[in-house]
Order: sequence, then structure tokens, then C-alpha cells
Amino acid sequence: MKLIRSIEEAHEYCKKLKQDGKTIATINSGGDLHEGHMSLVKIAKDNADIVIMMVDHPIEFVGKKDRFKKFSKNYEDNILNNDITLCERNKVDIFFSPSMWDMYEDVVTKVNLVNPYTKSLEELPESHRNLLVSPYHMLSYIKDFNILMTDITMLGQKDIYQTMSVISMIKDFNLNIKPIIVPIARDEDGLPSSSSNRSLTEGQRKRAVYLCKKLQEVTKWSSYKSIKEIKNYLLKAIENSRSDVSCVNIYDFKTGKNIDMIVDDMIIIVIGVFGDLHYIDNVMVKPK
Repeated sequence: MKLIRSIEEAHEYCKKLKQDGKTIATINSGGDLHEGHMSLVKIAKDNADIVIMMVDHPIEFVGKKDRFKKFSKNYEDNILNNDITLCERNKVDIFFSPSMWDMYEDVVTKVNLVNPYTKSLEELPESHRNLLVSPYHMLSYIKDFNILMTDITMLGQKDIYQTMSVISMIKDFNLNIKPIIVPIARDEDGLPSSSSNRSLTEGQRKRAVYLCKKLQEVTKWSSYKSIKEIKNYLLKAIENSRSDVSCVNIYDFKTGKNIDMIVDDMIIIVIGVFGDLHYIDNVMVKPK
């Protein structure tokens, strides 16, 4: 596996790969990698010649140098080697982790993406909207695509709001990039593989597992009477899990629009908050 920290080196190396006729699949991550990311790597290797893991630290640190230095030092000292080892074990071709300051300096352009998925988030508090999809984070995808000359971008179903926003951005900007949505990788207890879920206390995790099981049960119903029935069932489950915030959204998967009737494939998203940690999960459901 090739390690690259320089933006210029990454771009020149990818340019040479493209000249040699190679297809490039990229995975945009914030680091602290886990098996969920590796599920993206596996499918990427089936669809491209070269797989690049891009570690792009959160750009909300822009303009806050002291905070970022502390964050960056923790990543370099405690996480980076584990990320590299995991990528090597899963045969990633290139591990690209540039300096955030090289990527963004002190100025970040806000990318305003309006699509049915992001528009529906207006009903949530701003803190939750930014957690699910940041208009600033979308900029990182554009920069990554340009630097790495991406042919295929691997997107996780787990982060469905962000995933559908990236797909919308690709369409809006007419980018010649193929998005591939990868199903959620789950831990043994059913929770999505996630760095945030790993931080749950034992008690919080039990409550999240209860909510996860209730969400999975919906996929096994013999029939669906109405959207209201599904929402009421899951809102009750969130209440029973003693989540601090309850939210259930149901969309037509293809259009991203809120639906009142079950006609086509739909995606059901639940959000729970346990202490300072957000539990976000979703399932795809076909009409019965």
C-alpha cells in the first residue's frame, strides 16, 4: 500500500494511473476506520483497478487552529497507525491523508445543496442537521474528486443523508463519477459499524440495540397499512429506549421525498440521542 500525505504527489500519482488506463475508486472518510469502511473497500475492489482511502479531517476546525492541532495530534499519535494497518490488511492501494491546512487553509466555501433529503432536515434542530450532512463537508468531496481523479465514489447507506447529498451534487455538477451505495455493515449485536457507536456506554448500547431491533422488525412485517403506522411504532420504540431526541423519517428512496403512501422502495431513518452520542440507523423496505 502506498502512503501519500502531499496533495501534489497524490494528484500527480493519480494522473499517471489514469494515463495507464486505471480506474480509480475513492472512499472519503474522517479516519478512525472500522469494518464498516472496509465493507466499502471490498466492493470498491470489485469495481475498480485502484482503491484509495482518503482521510479528510473535519473541516469545521477551519479557523480554529488550536482545536485542530489538538485533534490532529491525537489522530497522529493514537489512530493513524491503526488506520494504516487496517487498510493494509484489506489491500487498499493508496492511503491518502493530507494536512487539513494544506487542503483548506483558513477559508472554506460553503456548498449549498438543496435536495429532498437535505430539505427534509429543516424540521430538525440545526445541531442535528449539521451532524447528518454538513454543507461544508460537501466541499471536501469536490476537492477529493479533483485531486484523486475519481471514477467511482463509494458511499455508505449508513450515512444516507450525506450519501444522497453527494449523489445529488454529482448530478448537479455533471461530474463523470459513478456513485456506488454500499449496504450497512453491522456489528454482532446488530448496530451499524461506526466509530460513534463504539463510544456508547454499555447501558447506552443496550438501549440502541433495542431500537435497532425494533427498526429491523419493521422489515419483517407481512404488510404495511400506512406510513403513520410505521412512524408511530418507531416513535414508541424510541420513547421506550429513553432517547433524548426522537426522529423518524420515511422517504421514497429514488426521489428522497417524504411519502404519505407506500408505492415504491422506501427508506426508514431513525435518530436517537443517548447522552452526547447520536444513534442513526436506517433500513430499506419494499412495498408488500
